[in-house]
Amino acid sequence: MDEIRINDRISYIPSREKPLSAEIGIVRENDATWLYDVGSGEMGLGERYNVVLSHFHQDHTDNIDKIQLRELFVSKETFNHIHKGTVVYDDMTIGNLRVFHLPSSHAKGCLGLEVYNTYAFVGDATYCKVQNGCYVYNAQLLREEIEVLESLKASFLLVSHFKGFVRRKEDVIAELKAIYETRNHSDPGIVVGRVGE
Repeated sequence: MDEIRINDRISYIPSREKPLSAEIGIVRENDATWLYDVGSGEMGLGERYNVVLSHFHQDHTDNIDKIQLRELFVSKETFNHIHKGTVVYDDMTIGNLRVFHLPSSHAKGCLGLEVYNTYAFVGDATYCKVQNGCYVYNAQLLREEIEVLESLKASFLLVSHFKGFVRRKEDVIAELKAIYETRNHSDPGIVVGRVGE
């Protein structure tokens, strides 16, 4: 699988459509290699890794049994699906990496990984969910997510399934704030479109 370099320490394996697979983030930190998500389908990685799973969806976790693990960090919701790993209850810092909780409408229990105060892997957390044939954000979770993103030192977000993978944090926050401003104060959901339109 082709690895795309972002800088000397951070790279990724791009997402795929068939089978659906999220990007696999790769961080080389001193004597350890970290993966953010492990994707689905074919794997070409062969050492022992520290792994952070963004959330429990299969396109992010399916290869977990193919990976030689040193450490695996998951949210309690992800643990309930894959039944392994160390549950991250509070944000934690390990060297130049910080694992943090990221509220999300897309899935419960999302974790992000901030690296060298410059880049933050966020998986699918900035996306909405599908509910009753509509794309929907939860207004409260969206507000909380914006606050967490604003608190990051990183200037760039690494967003799964986004062409090019790297996005400026300020652009993502501006988009999310624009969505939040469309909310109806009497409705917890913010509908942003219908599936298939």
